[in-house]
Amino acid sequence: MKALVSTLLAVLVINCTYAKIWRVNNNAGIAADFTTLAAAQEGASAGDTLHIEPSATNYGSITLTKRLVIIGTGYYLNENPNTQAIKQSSLVNSITLYSGASGSVIMGLDFTSNDCNVYANDVVIRRNKFATATNNSSDYYTGAVNLYYNYQGDNTPARNVIISQNYGCRVSVNYPSTGVLISNNYISYYSYAGDATTGDVLRVHTDAIVIIQNNIIRRGKVSVYNSNITNNIMVNGTFEGTGNLVSHNLANATQFGTTDGNKANIDMGTVFLGTGTGVSSDGQWKLAAGSPAIGAGYGSTPQKPVDTGIYSGQTPYVLSGMPPVPAIYFFENKPIGSNTDPISVTIKVKSNN
Repeated sequence: MKALVSTLLAVLVINCTYAKIWRVNNNAGIAADFTTLAAAQEGASAGDTLHIEPSATNYGSITLTKRLVIIGTGYYLNENPNTQAIKQSSLVNSITLYSGASGSVIMGLDFTSNDCNVYANDVVIRRNKFATATNNSSDYYTGAVNLYYNYQGDNTPARNVIISQNYGCRVSVNYPSTGVLISNNYISYYSYAGDATTGDVLRVHTDAIVIIQNNIIRRGKVSVYNSNITNNIMVNGTFEGTGNLVSHNLANATQFGTTDGNKANIDMGTVFLGTGTGVSSDGQWKLAAGSPAIGAGYGSTPQKPVDTGIYSGQTPYVLSGMPPVPAIYFFENKPIGSNTDPISVTIKVKSNN
């Protein structure tokens, strides 16, 4: 897994050495480079970066045919502290990546329960929100990350894809893909279907090879074959598949059994922090004090405990999906000034790893 992440990041760094950064903003009165995703792709060159700035207006759908890095502002920005000075997210509909978009990164976007469809290799889908809240449920609707084949390429299954640190997504690997990492995601079927739903929330082709680790599976059916399934927590749902290496997972029933470090029939009310005053939609999935998930992960020792769930592992979940770029989280200015009494401006900036 470390080799896969390191290789993809190295490729991205090399490809973006001479890249240009473009501003995309559809707010009235803002002088940005582009106002829509479609126009931004048309004007950008392969390897460029698009910063999708906050807005209440959706930026629409796009089919990527060139390698781009697309970065939004994150989500739940008004629920977690020190996120962005402007609390609006970067709303998009669906994004589809064809083979010309191999090497692209999709990060920090609010998909409003729409899908990201991958027909390309070497793609990173990271720190995005695919859920839409309704009726006091943060995942009433959920979008999906769907892996297909190298469309307009060699028509082989999409490979070397990282799906990490996303909130409220479903995942479907439809062909015999290899090099797929699914880690530190809050994976959920639509809450309106109820916790007893058997709808597919994580479905992997019988000949695909996938690493699934440190996820929370909220509800729905998981169908996985010949893959590595480690350090996950299944709150509700069902599990089926053969040929898997399954270890150190927690479940509310007997989905993973009790061998190889797996724990069954766990009271999920003891696992997570849960909802409450001052707790954000994604912060509720932090582990509670004394949680049975603490130190229950693969390779855990008393000296160096390893937890299960999304806030542990090699790429822990980041609140609000904050992208790893500098963010202005505080902005204050005096509204009136003159030549002798200048306007004072206070800005606080932080980086996000």
